[in-house]
Amino acid sequence: MNKLKAAGGVISGEFRRLTGSKMAMISILGLALIPLMYSGMLIGAFWDPYGKLDNMPVAVVNQDKGAELNGEKLTVGSDLVDELKKNPEFKWVFTDEKDAMDGLEAHRYSLAFVVPEDFSAKTATLQDDAPQQANVQFYVDDGWNYLTSRIGESAAAKLKGDVGREVTKAYAKAALESVGDAASGLGDAAAGATKLADGAKDAAGGAQTLHDNLAKLADGTIKLKQGVGRLADGAASLTSGAGTLAGGSAKLDSGLKQLTTGQGKLASGAADADAAAGQLAAGAGQLADSAAKLEAGAGQVQAGTAQVADGAGQLAAGLAQYAAAHPDDEALQKLLAASQRVADGASQTQQGAASVAGGASQLAAGQQQLADGASRLHSGTTTLRQGLGQFGAKLAEAETGASQLAAGAGQLAAGAGTLASGIRDAGAGAGTVGSGASQLADGSVKLQDGLRQLESGSSELGAKLHDASKEAAGVKSGDGQTEMFADPIAVSEHKLADVPNYGTGMAPYFLALGLYVGVLMSTVILPLRDAAGKVRSGWSWYLSKLLLFAPVVLLQVALADTVLLYGIGLKVPDVAAFYGISAVIALTFMTIVQFLVSLADTVGRFVAVVLLTLQLASSEGTYPKELLPHWLQVIGDWMPMTHAIEALRLALAGRSVSLIGEQLLDLAAFAVVFIALTLALFAVRSRKIKPIQSQLGTLQA
Repeated sequence: MNKLKAAGGVISGEFRRLTGSKMAMISILGLALIPLMYSGMLIGAFWDPYGKLDNMPVAVVNQDKGAELNGEKLTVGSDLVDELKKNPEFKWVFTDEKDAMDGLEAHRYSLAFVVPEDFSAKTATLQDDAPQQANVQFYVDDGWNYLTSRIGESAAAKLKGDVGREVTKAYAKAALESVGDAASGLGDAAAGATKLADGAKDAAGGAQTLHDNLAKLADGTIKLKQGVGRLADGAASLTSGAGTLAGGSAKLDSGLKQLTTGQGKLASGAADADAAAGQLAAGAGQLADSAAKLEAGAGQVQAGTAQVADGAGQLAAGLAQYAAAHPDDEALQKLLAASQRVADGASQTQQGAASVAGGASQLAAGQQQLADGASRLHSGTTTLRQGLGQFGAKLAEAETGASQLAAGAGQLAAGAGTLASGIRDAGAGAGTVGSGASQLADGSVKLQDGLRQLESGSSELGAKLHDASKEAAGVKSGDGQTEMFADPIAVSEHKLADVPNYGTGMAPYFLALGLYVGVLMSTVILPLRDAAGKVRSGWSWYLSKLLLFAPVVLLQVALADTVLLYGIGLKVPDVAAFYGISAVIALTFMTIVQFLVSLADTVGRFVAVVLLTLQLASSEGTYPKELLPHWLQVIGDWMPMTHAIEALRLALAGRSVSLIGEQLLDLAAFAVVFIALTLALFAVRSRKIKPIQSQLGTLQA
């Protein structure tokens, strides 16, 4: 009881000393406003700067002269200006380059974008051997305001994305139209292959006819050879004696009739062979024409696939350059990998098309050789037919001569030797003709087999080309496809906590700073070291200072939080909890600063300022901990302001009481430690000051 009375005397003495001075009371009111000034003014000033970008003047200079891409007019610069006019994000000012640069130097413009005159021309170089990247010039004065340059970089990145999307749409449209052209070329090639198959089928039929006629020719030559043999026997009989002239003449007449019959068959076979050779030559010509069309169609296919491969490769290269500038963009890295796979597939398609084109060229060359051979065969059979006609005429003359043989036995006997020699030569010739006809028959079988293989291969080629044409024709090329090609990925943002503006996000940092500064400034006015009355004990001395200091701190909390909530408009899920958390934070700061000032007065305040500096740097108030130097990351968890800011952030986000409680328990641990240190300090000092106060009391008595 006596201790409580003693403590009450010290406490009442503290309040009498404070209320006895009007200047002290005015100072107390000023102290109450310090956290409000820090937190309120900082949060108010930075409440929503990005919501006022439409007041930020940005100069735009369009010098683009336009270009053409695939026969279409390309005006990227003008399109960009039209889009910016619809975008209210900044205060766009469309002017010339001189005014933009002068305005930037005079700070009439915060940023300046210049679209050069070759902007569209460079965007149209996608299919050139050395495509060039279009470049928008971006000007900013870092020395005037560094944050302006950061905002400008964000605006430039968005501008680049918008322009790049439009240019990519143009590229995609051209690429998809090229696929359509390739589909048309594949269709033509399929039609050519079908015609080639039909021609090969017709040629195979002609080859069969040729084989049959050559077989007849071979049979006729055999009979001719037999007839010639019998003619030789007759000639031998003729030369054996004139006495048997009548019988020999009859045999000769019979032999000549057989020879005429054989010659007629031979001439008929030769005529058939000549007709078949003509059909073969015509079919081979059609084959050659079809092969040429196939070769042309394969060339178109190769060109189309080359365009697709070049477009895919250049797109992959452009994305690689963009990805190199943004290595942290994971979505863009996935887009780059996807575009590389497309480029590889297009390259393989190009190689396949090149192989088809090469095969078509070889096929065309072979068909041309076949046509030439068939033409020569036709020429040979024509010569054979004509020769057999002449031979028939000679046989007719021979038959006439045989009729006259009876009248000219002497002449017959004189020419019998010559006739026998001629017959032997005719027999040898007939043998040669028979051998050649047999070889031609065997060759025609091989020709027929080859033509059947050509027909089968051409049919398969036509089917494959038709399928490829259908697949290529199935590629869509509308506005939806080009839009998807230009912007294939959308990012959906899901927030665990909704922070509406910059001021709300920075409120925990500025409020914690304001409360700490308010506590620190209070130590300049409030007497925290000397006693207002007779010291009875250390705890009563501490209690008197605590009851003097704590109300001022709580008043600071009440004013600062009230203005933030109802003046500036800070939204919190639980107002009462927000006041309570702010009070715990301020009282924790109070225990720390009270100990330092009670211990070392001005030096203690200096240490408190150093502690504030460390806390501002390490408490994650502005940047995440991972972006800080390692040593600041280490000490950050041991700083009370780190837990104060985290508690306020959790309260603004409406997170669970348990999470907020963890941070408040950490702050309470700091408070308990520094309360214990302050009590120990006052206990030691009270033991030293009691004897001095007793001596002073004795002297006064």
